[in-house]
Amino acid sequence: MKKLLTTFLKDSKLSFNGLYFYIEIGMAIIFIAVMLFVVPENFDQSQRLVAYVNLEEPVKSQVLSLIEGEESIEILESRNQVEDALSKDRSAVGVEIKSENQSLVYDLILQGYESESMKSMLKASIEGEFLSQIPGFSSKVNTTALENNPERLSDRVNILPIYLTINVGLMGLFIIAAYIFLDKDEGVIKAYAVAPVKLWQYLASKMLILLMMGLLTSFMTVLALAGTKVNLFHLFLLVVSFNLFGSSLGLLISSFFDTMVKAMGGLYAGVMLMVLPVVSYFMPSFNPMWIKAFPSYPMMFAFRELLLVNGNTGYIYIQSGVFLILGFFIFAAANLRFKKTLTV
Repeated sequence: MKKLLTTFLKDSKLSFNGLYFYIEIGMAIIFIAVMLFVVPENFDQSQRLVAYVNLEEPVKSQVLSLIEGEESIEILESRNQVEDALSKDRSAVGVEIKSENQSLVYDLILQGYESESMKSMLKASIEGEFLSQIPGFSSKVNTTALENNPERLSDRVNILPIYLTINVGLMGLFIIAAYIFLDKDEGVIKAYAVAPVKLWQYLASKMLILLMMGLLTSFMTVLALAGTKVNLFHLFLLVVSFNLFGSSLGLLISSFFDTMVKAMGGLYAGVMLMVLPVVSYFMPSFNPMWIKAFPSYPMMFAFRELLLVNGNTGYIYIQSGVFLILGFFIFAAANLRFKKTLTV
């Protein structure tokens, strides 16, 4: 362990003299600044309805009295004004209310990107909104929630698990590969065939460098965006386990190549596959079993449980243990591979 500590301290000094340490800190600061000053706490998910009431009096006044005062409805004086408003706000929906054969007709004016299911939902929503304003109207729709008052993160904090997963669990694949290939070019790895320091200590030292950076940037971003209510011990566990897993996986992939250029394809493919679960994270309706097999899936949801006030601590401990064990076995495999390729 003394030799490992000595190697780690030496590599740390070299890292502090290089650009990577400061780039990593700078990127974390930029991310924090963007999240605090650009990204809102919660996104406005309400849809604006622009309406033109093309009716004769006194029906027009009656319809206007029903919808005036609604915050999400804007009344304009012509259909052209509605179309101009929609061209400026691509998320808005328009409607022209007119009369045909002594019946009210709702003519939807859409942007063009809406699917058939979206059109049907908008039609039902607008009709329901106007029906609900009729005196004496009583809705027969009952709503039952499977979970009462479910806890949710703010939209800003909800992005944080994605950043932590990429920064802690995935970036290590590229960074540690860059370290290894740089040392290969300089003949450092070959020297470990006869050096008193064992090869596994050299590899572990590189992993500890990335772990140190992962802990520093993770604590910075979590404290800045989520505050001090987060369980810091759980954060430490997750960062350590996920970072060691990602770094050991990067070592294993690197052991099959002799240059960074040749390894880029495998590393890039690995990262792209690991990013796929982000789709499921933001769209829970898309949650097939195969996407749960990617390591980044439990990583993201473990960080999410961490950020929730009453998160599932059992899930956090299970994922920490699983990734620590996986990281250990992958590191052992990478160590064996490098021993066989010291002459590469």
